[in-house]
Amino acid sequence: FDFSGYSDMAVGLALMFGLRLPRNFNSPYKAVDVPDFWRRWHISLSSVLRDYLYIPLGGNRKGEARTYGNLILTMLLGGLWHGANWTFVAWGGYHGLLLSAARAGFLPGSNAPKWLGRTVTFLLVVVGWVLFRADTFTMAMGLLRRMFLWTQGPSIAGWALLLILLIIAAALAHLAPNTFELPHQWGLWSTLGLAGL
Repeated sequence: FDFSGYSDMAVGLALMFGLRLPRNFNSPYKAVDVPDFWRRWHISLSSVLRDYLYIPLGGNRKGEARTYGNLILTMLLGGLWHGANWTFVAWGGYHGLLLSAARAGFLPGSNAPKWLGRTVTFLLVVVGWVLFRADTFTMAMGLLRRMFLWTQGPSIAGWALLLILLIIAAALAHLAPNTFELPHQWGLWSTLGLAGL
């Protein structure tokens, strides 16, 4: 919520000065598949990657094999754009592989039940965030091990509290309207004369 939140604040601050910035996030964790996630996450960066890397490389116009290569190369460069660390490059490559797998039909797509697509996409993206956040591959493997292997942790009461908090957070992230949907529900945009946002 932090990255989306301060992007929303930038849009609001710009409006105070009469500037209209496009929204940069559209509830990415509500995505039903990986391509949908990239249409919703960091929209300005996704647009730059698409328009200035993927399409000039040939996009999807030169056969399936070339399309997969273009997806992977674009995302590898997108990872490198975040910083000169191999974990960023691996994160980009991971998303390139996910986009290729989604295109090939190996991941649940828009034809799958929404709950299944959202769940699988969310889990895949969260695993990728470990690579993005980790300073080294050793650190990433340690974090992934702790995420997926049972280790001694909090008491039963601690696990119950954690589970309740996770359910509340998941409900908010997946069911609640985002900041751009709220004003439409309340009719605020038309009241402020900003119905085109």
